[in-house]
Amino acid sequence: MSNKEKMKQSLLIGALTSSFGIFVSKLLGLLYYSPLSAIAGEANMAFYSIVYTYYDLLLQISQAGIPFAIAALVAKYYAKQDYRSVLLVRKLGTSIVMALSFVTGLVFLVAAEPLARQSLGLTAPAEDVQNLKIMFDILIVAVLIVPLLSSVRGYVQGLKRLDLYASSQVLEQFVRVFSIIFFAFLFVRILNFKSIWAIFVAIAAASIGALVAYIFTGIMAKDDMNRVEELSKNQEVRHKVSEKEIIKEIITLGIPYLIISFLGTAGPLINTTFFMDTMTKSFGAGIYEEAKLSAGILQANIAKISNIPSVLAIGFGSGMVPYLSESLEKRDNRQITRQINQILDTVTYILVPMTFIFIFFARDIYYIMYGNSNLDLGTRLFAVSNIQIFLGTIAPIFSSIMMSLKLRKDAIITLIVSFVIKFVSFFPLVSRFGAYGMIYSSGLYYLSQIIMYFFCLRKNFGINIKGASRRFVMISIASLIMVLPAWLIRSFIPFGYDSRLVDMLIMGLLGILMLVIYYFVSAYIGLPQKIFAIDDISPKKLLSRFRS
Repeated sequence: MSNKEKMKQSLLIGALTSSFGIFVSKLLGLLYYSPLSAIAGEANMAFYSIVYTYYDLLLQISQAGIPFAIAALVAKYYAKQDYRSVLLVRKLGTSIVMALSFVTGLVFLVAAEPLARQSLGLTAPAEDVQNLKIMFDILIVAVLIVPLLSSVRGYVQGLKRLDLYASSQVLEQFVRVFSIIFFAFLFVRILNFKSIWAIFVAIAAASIGALVAYIFTGIMAKDDMNRVEELSKNQEVRHKVSEKEIIKEIITLGIPYLIISFLGTAGPLINTTFFMDTMTKSFGAGIYEEAKLSAGILQANIAKISNIPSVLAIGFGSGMVPYLSESLEKRDNRQITRQINQILDTVTYILVPMTFIFIFFARDIYYIMYGNSNLDLGTRLFAVSNIQIFLGTIAPIFSSIMMSLKLRKDAIITLIVSFVIKFVSFFPLVSRFGAYGMIYSSGLYYLSQIIMYFFCLRKNFGINIKGASRRFVMISIASLIMVLPAWLIRSFIPFGYDSRLVDMLIMGLLGILMLVIYYFVSAYIGLPQKIFAIDDISPKKLLSRFRS
């Protein structure tokens, strides 16, 4: 095997390994969603989506990229054997996070009621506004605890205790999922509280999971912390960086990360803040309940399903960094072009057929996840949302490429422009198309990012994706061929939508048939051979390589 092929496989294996680990975590997160939706009711899931949009925003503000900076600086000074500076980074970083969390929580406490009114619209019932305010108040506890957990994780990550870092994440998610299912069932089904209590406990579960994970991480990292303290007392390097220098480094590393993370959530934030108000102003107060239901389906139910393909963006975002950084240091633009094409080829080879399958089985997937309740509306919204999901998976990968290639300024400008496009297009599209307008404006938001990222990469590195574009067309053709036999079979075997188990079995068998057809068609035209740089594409060989 040539060095080029080995490099290609190293890049892809690293990225796919990252994706697989994140997929397990996301899968765990999916477990609670269907029972929560069944207990709380789909209309109440709109509250859940609103709260968690603000939750993401508040965490970014309260953390300000500090955990990322802690990890980078701890690794830097530990490698230099300057253990006193390592301790100083931990102390100052944690102090900054605690201060930011307190201020953020205090401001949010004051703003909770006005935000609740704006998010639900001026015609919202007083009871709904009060319920959302209570949820915001519960959320403040998580805003105080989660950033503290993240700072500890940043410290152990900097010490390269990635096993502890991963274990902490899994434990947090497990405790959160268990708490949601257990307490929602307890309060609503056993104690007969109102269904809205399922959402109250689901929000509180974020704090429970974070607190347990924080205690666990602190206990498990105690030996590492004691070791660093001992090393600091006996270190030969006497120089310790000043507090002023450390704070400057933390801010320098954290602020760009904060800006890009904040702008990355701009689309969901606009949806959450203005959708209900725009709908009631455009279609009248009588649309309120229908709009709340649509918002819950789009921003909660469908958003959870979209987590499956989004794993690719997160996995490739983390897996590509060392390879692109190395090529950048060597100023090897040709290699950068090859690596970007490899990334796009691999993502589209997986994502395009997944999108076709999601569209083909839109009704079935929604039924299996959430049952017959509002099945027609959920199916239509999910089917249309797949275009947004596709673009929303590709755009963050381009964003990670930009960050890896040190084009932070260009990335920030791109995100600002796309935010403006989202904001300007949102109101007329929602006023014209209702809930579908939210989907269309989000599609424009992601598409504008992809286009601007591409032109920026071509300008700076001469990126050419003609080959990837041709392969994208071939992948789309193979995906279309994959669907046709399943469509013919399904026309003779209609789904009944009265048994999830039966429909899941039929969908599973048809899905396997579709993937087998896709595999053979794509192999016939040489796609996996080219993309994965392998000659033997037998299932046995592919499974063996995957296990490796």
